[in-house]
Amino acid sequence: MIDFCIVGAQKSGTTALAHFLDQHPAIAMSRPKEAHVFDAPGYDHSTIDTKYTPFFEQAAEGQLKGDATPIYLFWQDVLESLAAYNKKLKVIVLLRDPVDRAISHYKMAKERGDEYWPLWRALLAESGRLKADTEPKALESTTRLHSYRHRGYYSHQLLNVYKSFPEEQVLILPMNRLMHEHQQTMQQVFSFLGVDSDVQVAHEVVFSSGETTSRYPFSRLLLKLCFLLEYRRLRQYLDLR
Repeated sequence: MIDFCIVGAQKSGTTALAHFLDQHPAIAMSRPKEAHVFDAPGYDHSTIDTKYTPFFEQAAEGQLKGDATPIYLFWQDVLESLAAYNKKLKVIVLLRDPVDRAISHYKMAKERGDEYWPLWRALLAESGRLKADTEPKALESTTRLHSYRHRGYYSHQLLNVYKSFPEEQVLILPMNRLMHEHQQTMQQVFSFLGVDSDVQVAHEVVFSSGETTSRYPFSRLLLKLCFLLEYRRLRQYLDLR
């Protein structure tokens, strides 16, 4: 049984955090990083631990086991399934400015050959694309690949997290804290998980910074307008700007 899960958000430092956590002697992260057990097509709750087994072959007895699958945050039913699987599960949410997150997501899709439209057109078409997706959890679905803007509406997703988990089992972190206040943030995460918080983990550049600060000016403006209300909603959780 896994003990904690980094549920998102995608392109918000989840790879870096999983890498840092895996260096703690009391923690074993899934290998590879994203297990995709709970969002897999044909999900079956009765085979969860069997499906997780190959991801933790390196884990020693007594270590906490952690999964880092950032799309989990995006789906309410997945969060509900996580809570039903382990009522004591601890959940970590990393958040990034939703404008930067959306552009980073788009760049990844373009680099992988999954997107052929310019960003502004992809953003305008996004709602229609997602609405037409009849199998959102299918591998390579439109919902998985092209939900650039929708994944940035964090307040709704966090509401779903708190519907499934009590506050004391949830830790929300801004990505910039992990980048710029590394040791303090890792101590906070270790304390949250109940492991030795004095363990030192070297600060490495596992993610790139500043990748979207000056490109796509029209699309950035469009996204900022889309997220104006969302920024206000998020103030109760953290300051992303």
